[in-house]
Amino acid sequence: MVSVVQRSIMRLPEKYRLLPVMFGAVLIHVSLGTYHTFGNMLPYMASYLRNRTDPHSTLEEMIWVPTMQGCFPFAMVMGGVLSHFLGPRLACALGCYLMSCGVYLSSFTIQHSVSSFFFTYGFMYGLGQGIAYVVAVATVINWAPDRVGLVSGIVAAGFGVSSSIFAPIQTHLVNPSNFATGKDGYFKESELLDRVPSVFRTLGMTYMIMQGIGLIFITDPRDTPPSPSLSSLLNCFLSPSTRRPSSFSSVRYSSLRNHDDDVIPLTSKIRHRSISRGSSVEGEENEERGRSDSESSNDGEDKKSMNPREVLSSSTFYFLFCALFCCSFYANTFYNLYKTFAETFIDDDIFLAWAFSLGSMANAAARIGWGQLTDKTSFQTALSLACCLASFLLLTMPMTPLGGKTFFLTWLILLFTCMAATHALFITATVRCFGVKYKATNYGLCVLSTTLSGVALSLLAQYQLHFLGYNWLFLITSVFPFIAFGLSTTIQITPQGHRISN
Repeated sequence: MVSVVQRSIMRLPEKYRLLPVMFGAVLIHVSLGTYHTFGNMLPYMASYLRNRTDPHSTLEEMIWVPTMQGCFPFAMVMGGVLSHFLGPRLACALGCYLMSCGVYLSSFTIQHSVSSFFFTYGFMYGLGQGIAYVVAVATVINWAPDRVGLVSGIVAAGFGVSSSIFAPIQTHLVNPSNFATGKDGYFKESELLDRVPSVFRTLGMTYMIMQGIGLIFITDPRDTPPSPSLSSLLNCFLSPSTRRPSSFSSVRYSSLRNHDDDVIPLTSKIRHRSISRGSSVEGEENEERGRSDSESSNDGEDKKSMNPREVLSSSTFYFLFCALFCCSFYANTFYNLYKTFAETFIDDDIFLAWAFSLGSMANAAARIGWGQLTDKTSFQTALSLACCLASFLLLTMPMTPLGGKTFFLTWLILLFTCMAATHALFITATVRCFGVKYKATNYGLCVLSTTLSGVALSLLAQYQLHFLGYNWLFLITSVFPFIAFGLSTTIQITPQGHRISN
């Protein structure tokens, strides 16, 4: 079937060949992007577990679910390796159906135990999502290696707008009567609780159908370079003299940035070698014969690149790592707890679903805006603006109950706009500081901070949220974007920090 689809696409006019592959990848990413709807589902899941499965279950411990779903950065490496051995469609299918089966099986595990529910809706979901995420993006880029920024940005938009589509659907399926939570933050109505398990079956089947249609078009062009083996993926960590990045590593996180000039074409290869003073000039000329001017330009950039071992020894990396930790911490806090906080003063579940939908659309649009602002000014200017605004919004979040729905909706949209800056800016900073050759691997090291921030938030929520309350939680969280602001404004004192100061 792969060859049939591939031949059918190749028969299309060249300018139209990308469209069916793009359609398939976007459809898959719309299903994967429901990762961000956890905050909307949290009160329903926690209420069911507490009233029907385990009376000791709490809202606070449920924050471990998105932390487990957040394992997908690690799963991206697995996706590249599986694509090498199985091909893009089979590898993507494995990830898609691992994720959707995890959702479907959650309909049964939520009725039995908290731990089994964590496994299906947390680990299975996150692992499958990561595998499918990277394979779908890489396949699209293989069809348009000279338009990496545009095509990966479109696919990422599908991931971003997913929650604006599915959050209202989830609320309609579970709470069409618009019941409000009790003073303790849990739903008690049997009518609502009875619907919770079935919503996982409905969503799981919906994802499977969407993914099945999208997978039809996941195929590589005929001249796609082979994917790397596992050894080549690890080689960049083990050897500082690695000469050639893998085709997978050049695209692994490309969907998270919006700058065409920050990436190199997928099919470009690094052919330059370091020539000692005693090397033959004639040999160097033979090696370079036949290369285009554009490839030579890319090679020049690669010579300036730092490999992962060098990056880990640079203080610039740790400034970026800590800044990303702080930004992801405040973003995860609001993403996951916005609804449970709002339900303490807003008795309108349907309104909260649509509010989240509007916030998600603002987040998707703002990613482009932050990227353009960075191009026109600098990383420091854009991140400083986002962090200072986020710190102010979190400091004043305890005041939103005084203004009711309108005040809360305004704060939600503005905070979602600030949160959009995180991935849009840090991939750019990583490339500018450490070069393009090991872009994905270096950013992969930096993005590990988001996993650590998820663990930190889960521990804080489980053991301290009950004592602190939401007001103090937001006040404490407001410190984190301010710390990121301080790190971004002083990063020029580090060895590579000056590269993003203008």
